[in-house]
Amino acid sequence: MITIVIIMSETTTIQISKDTRDELKNIGKMGDDYNTVIRKLIHEHNCNKLIDEGDRLIKEHRDEFVSIDDL
Repeated sequence: MITIVIIMSETTTIQISKDTRDELKNIGKMGDDYNTVIRKLIHEHNCNKLIDEGDRLIKEHRDEFVSIDDL
């Protein structure tokens, strides 16, 4: 196990495997710390949730949409 300390206003320690650490390094760019990489992943996750919710709403309400040609 690898221990990573995330420095923010408060610090915490999380344990991750070496494989996970290596994948985090591949996701980040030169100079990124682990906190930056994790925040980037959280942002991407939230964007994907928003896209999924939009897709769900479109499917559920497809019959309520009006074609632009009909306007």
